Amino acid sequence: MSHHGASPDTHPSCSRRMFLLGTATTFAGAVLAACGGKETPASVEAQDVPVGSAVVVGNFIIAQPTSGVFHAYSTVCPHQGAKVDIVEGATVRCPKHNSVFDIEDGSVIEGPARDPLHPADLSAEGTTLTAS
Repeated sequence: MSHHGASPDTHPSCSRRMFLLGTATTFAGAVLAACGGKETPASVEAQDVPVGSAVVVGNFIIAQPTSGVFHAYSTVCPHQGAKVDIVEGATVRCPKHNSVFDIEDGSVIEGPARDPLHPADLSAEGTTLTAS
């Protein structure tokens, strides 16, 4: 009967492990797929992303916290799924409950959100940056 008792404990652990494996490679894609969203890649010229700030392009935040260093995040707020689309210097804010996130690493500066922004893939071709 130990097999029967082990089954409930093993299943959530396995599911969580598979979830973490999936999110490690395409975290934003997994989250957006879970929400039923279809995200179209968004592009911007590197020169159009201000140093020390960010731009919102489509459903992505593309940031340049320091010169030549770029990061991309999903605009889906980890709190309740609203669109984080207000850029305020080196932070971005969700208009729904005013959660504030750092563009350097997506971390929460001010809640109610507890989880950081979801990173997105960022690629460069010439001077064009594309988040997906």
